[in-house]
Amino acid sequence: MSYAIIRNAKYKRENLMAVYRHNERKNKHYSNKDIDRTKSHLNYSLKAPEFNYVKKLKT
Repeated sequence: MSYAIIRNAKYKRENLMAVYRHNERKNKHYSNKDIDRTKSHLNYSLKAPEFNYVKKLKT
């Protein structure tokens, strides 16, 4: 059985870069010590973003 989890949230423009880094896994440091960075190469996107979130909002 397939399912999706969808979350809607309001963010201010100054918070968008942090959200972008989190969603696209571009962070260098994480507060969660259980993250295994050696497995990052296994992550994939179904559709890679063409540009960051701030640029998307400006259009």
